[in-house]
Amino acid sequence: MLATLRADPDWRILAFNAALAVATALLFGLAPAWQALKVDLWSTLKEAAGSVGGNRGSVRLRKSLVTAQVAFSFLLVAGALLFVKTLLNLKEMNPGFRNIDKIVTFQIDPARSGYSLPRLMAFYQQVLENVRSLPEVRSAGYAWVSLLSGREADWDVLVEGQPAVDGDTQAYINGLSPGYWRTMGVPLLEGRDFQDGDVDGRPKVAIVNRKFASRFFGNRSPIGRRITLDVGPRSRPDLEIAGIEIVGLVEDSLYDGPREGVRRQVFFSFPQMNQPVGTAFYVRTSADSGRVFAALRRKVRELDATMPIYEMKTLEDQLDETLGTERLTATLSAAFGMLATLLAAVGLYGVMALTVARRTREIGLRMALGARQGALLWMVMKEAFGLLGIGLALGIPCAFLLSRYVSSQLFGVAAADLGTAAAASITLAAVAAAAAFVPARRASTIDPIQALRHE
Repeated sequence: MLATLRADPDWRILAFNAALAVATALLFGLAPAWQALKVDLWSTLKEAAGSVGGNRGSVRLRKSLVTAQVAFSFLLVAGALLFVKTLLNLKEMNPGFRNIDKIVTFQIDPARSGYSLPRLMAFYQQVLENVRSLPEVRSAGYAWVSLLSGREADWDVLVEGQPAVDGDTQAYINGLSPGYWRTMGVPLLEGRDFQDGDVDGRPKVAIVNRKFASRFFGNRSPIGRRITLDVGPRSRPDLEIAGIEIVGLVEDSLYDGPREGVRRQVFFSFPQMNQPVGTAFYVRTSADSGRVFAALRRKVRELDATMPIYEMKTLEDQLDETLGTERLTATLSAAFGMLATLLAAVGLYGVMALTVARRTREIGLRMALGARQGALLWMVMKEAFGLLGIGLALGIPCAFLLSRYVSSQLFGVAAADLGTAAAASITLAAVAAAAAFVPARRASTIDPIQALRHE
């Protein structure tokens, strides 16, 4: 069962955040006050009157905090980039279906409404015919297991005349109607599709995907080979499926979400499965999905006005839902990364402004002795980049050590990705340059006479 994330207010979370905020305010508010109580009065009186913002110890503390901010910001920015790359990689993965924004899916379950098996099979066929009669519908089909929904059915499959391949015989199962492959846009590579004559009482047939064929048959054709489902102790007599002939080979497509990738799959003709279960219909349209939704509901209710219709959406939306966790992770990590970077920028700006204020007379003296504005600008910027360098020197090893804890959540990108580390470093360097430029520019434009008089 898929876990759901609830956004309802929780008093425990609110209380924890409130306590954390109070503790943070007390800690970072009392620390400077406590440091101020330990000031040596004689040393303080001997300090130049122009030194602004406290003694050297307090300045070192501020610089240490800014360095820690930079290191922490690197961790968050690098992590955000990794999760964003993961989301993009998953979204760009080819699902195997063509033009999924034009495929509408919905589910019905007549068995829950008391339909007998013969009536259920007839009802599915009638729904299919009704749906196909719509002018905006190009093709339609249905499947026992809904795709990309977290539902799955996997059994061991034995190939007649062939021993188990390395003991791994698992394959994912689905039951399909004729017309399903055309609707989904998955090409038939070899053999034939299911036909209306593939019903209960006729020889059982199956279609396999490329990954299944490669696993069990290598480069040989699977057409005409026979397989048996080994359902073990879970089986019932009406579910025993043996001696099934493979009549078709289709291209690979997703069964679960993109993260799970392509599975080995075996597809059966749904009428031959002889089971009273619900199905997911798939309809390829040429019109806007919003207008098609109402038309599809009307066509089903023409047959049974009380039949519940649920999970109606486009296949694109269904695929998008499978990435909900990744999207939430990428969004939150990006938000925290931007917030941390903003705080680091504010910290750098504050420290550089304080540095310029403390060194006003020194800067004036340098200018009186002929120092150029560019040299003074670089003098301040160099100090900012020094703090940035120390912060990155701390943040990069920490990110490398912590990378193994997030590696299982990534897809298509290494946890210790050099490109991501470089992008995070460049981002922080740009932020540091922007934060330090204003104080540096102010320092380079100081009037030497006023600076030498500064107290």
